[in-house]
Amino acid sequence: MFLSLVQNEWMKAYYRNKFIVFCLVISGLIGIGAVLTTLFNNYDFGAEEPVESISALEFTVSALEATSIFVLVFSVVILISSIASEFKSGTMKQLLIRPVSRTNILVSKWVMTFLATIMILIGIALVSLIIGSIFFGSDTPFVETISALGLWILYNLPMFFFFQTLGLFIAVLTRSTALSVAAVIVLNFVGGVITMFLLRFEWSKYLITANLSLQDYSQNEHLFFGGTPLMENMTLGFSLTIIAVYSIVLLLIAHLVFSKKDVLS
Repeated sequence: MFLSLVQNEWMKAYYRNKFIVFCLVISGLIGIGAVLTTLFNNYDFGAEEPVESISALEFTVSALEATSIFVLVFSVVILISSIASEFKSGTMKQLLIRPVSRTNILVSKWVMTFLATIMILIGIALVSLIIGSIFFGSDTPFVETISALGLWILYNLPMFFFFQTLGLFIAVLTRSTALSVAAVIVLNFVGGVITMFLLRFEWSKYLITANLSLQDYSQNEHLFFGGTPLMENMTLGFSLTIIAVYSIVLLLIAHLVFSKKDVLS
């Protein structure tokens, strides 16, 4: 029954949120980025030393970094619209007629969104790697390339997990798609700045925004900002724990509110 719910949510999200259009737009942006990067590398801008060329792997990591905000917003919109729009259109009542719990309905929406996020990130990595190989060539062993890209995805999935949970929490409380998306975007852009101002305080390491950049803990030479956590006493396990605690609290509150919310009004 739960798998059928996830499948049902996938089909609704697929047609409602234009997956193919989003993937084509992202692929186009990656292609444009490859062309601009090539032009930039081939033009010296009057510099005495030539611009250092990049590899296909470096281009792919850069593409993942650049498009991650679009994937985040799109995934949050998928999740939020699956809740807010159904409340407004009244289709949520049809779901509750079925012999399934509200918990399963809520979790199925989140699981569908998280699986879609993983698939989109893998797709972006593969498309970027292919385009990067065409434009810049590949001088990194295949296994090393796949390992680096896999690590990038694994390090960033908890960030997507939290922001999707935050979007779910706000959507359940407010039924507003615009407010939920705005809150996620604002926290994503402003949270890091606020954290930097508060780093002089020891308690700042417990802020969620100080623990979302798990890539800082990476020792992989192909990933950016490797091995430089915000504070010396912070570890990967610590940051994962903080993300888990914040997310569980938000999910529990969302579950309680959703279980008691009147969907007939």
